[in-house]
Amino acid sequence: MSTSAIELRGLTRKFGAVTAVDALSFDVPAGTLFGLVGPDGAGKTTTLRMLAGVLRPSGGDAIVGGVSVARDPEGVKHRVAYMSQRFGLYTDLTVRENIDFYADLYQVPKAERGPRLERLYKFSGLGPFEDRLAGKLSGGMKQKLSLCSALIHHPQIMLLDEPTFGVDPISRRELWAIIREMVADGMTVVVATSTPDEAERCDDVVLLDQGRVQPGKRVVAPPALVHPEAHLGAEHQVSVSGLTRRFGDFTAVDNVSFDVAAGEVFGFLGPNGAGKTTTIRMLTGLLAPTEGTGVVAGHDVRTDAEWIKQRIGYMSQAFSLYNDLTVEENLQFFGGLYEVTGARGEERRAWALEMAGLTDQRTRMTAELPLGYKQRLALGCAVLHEPPILFLDEPTSGVDPAARRAFWELIYGFADRGTTVFVSTHHMDEAEYCHRIALMNRGKLIALDKPAALKAELGVPTLEDVFVTMVERTGGMVAG
Repeated sequence: MSTSAIELRGLTRKFGAVTAVDALSFDVPAGTLFGLVGPDGAGKTTTLRMLAGVLRPSGGDAIVGGVSVARDPEGVKHRVAYMSQRFGLYTDLTVRENIDFYADLYQVPKAERGPRLERLYKFSGLGPFEDRLAGKLSGGMKQKLSLCSALIHHPQIMLLDEPTFGVDPISRRELWAIIREMVADGMTVVVATSTPDEAERCDDVVLLDQGRVQPGKRVVAPPALVHPEAHLGAEHQVSVSGLTRRFGDFTAVDNVSFDVAAGEVFGFLGPNGAGKTTTIRMLTGLLAPTEGTGVVAGHDVRTDAEWIKQRIGYMSQAFSLYNDLTVEENLQFFGGLYEVTGARGEERRAWALEMAGLTDQRTRMTAELPLGYKQRLALGCAVLHEPPILFLDEPTSGVDPAARRAFWELIYGFADRGTTVFVSTHHMDEAEYCHRIALMNRGKLIALDKPAALKAELGVPTLEDVFVTMVERTGGMVAG
């Protein structure tokens, strides 16, 4: 009897002339936490989709739980649970209704649902929120609900594609604790990840690059960035006093005050649901404050919102790109939006293409780009009009370490030329290289200083320790 839960033998997948997965052969031991590690575009997601039976191989085969993915993909689906990066939660259903939906989908007998659900609630902490709409959950809670929905049929094998995508450090720790508990119970878990620190949590790993196994390579982080020198201007480009935003009886941002200088890289941190995105939306003129004031480049966010929108750069979590346009068409669209046309528009588009490394791919559909390239294209679109202030809302979520490093080198270049960069992030290694950071929790500002000063004040070695300590001191994360 095989001791392997999964056996790959020449597994291959082609999309037209492109070979996304190229003759993969390796085994995944039963009852282990196995890492599928590699940069964006390495073939991790395509491999998981074949192992889950949702994508047919072009060649070769994989035996998953004793079933061939090439000959019996439907049979495979009953032995695995697959959680994709964009797991299909139904935001207009409650926590319980989402889990019940997947229990019906997997044909879980009614008699078995109660005990399974009780256990899932226990290790996920979702029990008190079973009547809450999934759309009202924080990012970390949504990931936990995704896991519970996938686990309701008690699979032999769990396939997780970047399970900590877009979640804060505390939620990331909790999710990894859940994953470890699943393995301790005898489940085989395969995790696709691009980050070295997550790869180190696995019992064994396979490194992929360009669809192939890379034998003999170690999982290493890219070299550390050099902390940028501060070339701060005398004026404060952003000034916030008592800024507050309520949604009905819920206070999302509560009496927040701070200033950001010209040329400063200002990091904005906090758990999911802390109020970061709401603050950024007020400062970019997209959402009116309930109380307090915000001044951006000398203009009031209440009275001059349209002026602000035209003169700042804003890159949202979703990148604001149009996937059904080509690279160049996206640049032309945003150039028109910001009135960057004619000779200047042509010059700025050429600059953006070179900056993003897309000069030779200008006619490629945006939907076809790897995530790192989409990210740089979105940045190019956001700065075509050379704004004095750049707002970046979690711009590196889901992007591999090498692409994140390249992106931050661009950020430092903008700051060095006098651009103020206001950036929210869940990556503490990125926060280390901000001139100052602000930490929010439950809508309030709970810390504001240089990274080194905050670590020294609390006597801890890392910003993740600062994050966890300060959030716990201020009541923990917002429930749900």
